[in-house]
Amino acid sequence: MRHQGIDGWVSIFSAATIDDAEIVKGMLEASKVPVVLDSETLASGGLDEGAENEVVVKVPKELVPKAIQLLQTVKYGVRAE
Repeated sequence: MRHQGIDGWVSIFSAATIDDAEIVKGMLEASKVPVVLDSETLASGGLDEGAENEVVVKVPKELVPKAIQLLQTVKYGVRAE
């Protein structure tokens, strides 16, 4: 499946560290949701001090509902039952 350029992707999660973002990325990719991690947006945005460490998780616009559903069903790295 081909997706629009990165401009057509949507931020769905903001992680405090790259490690947290990588965990979310891995979970989404395991469910066949393509992911891009973006730390430049916050680093160059002139936001509050410390914001440069945040990493934004983005997915293609058409997969936002699936990605959000996946994030809502996972609690503390373990699928909620």
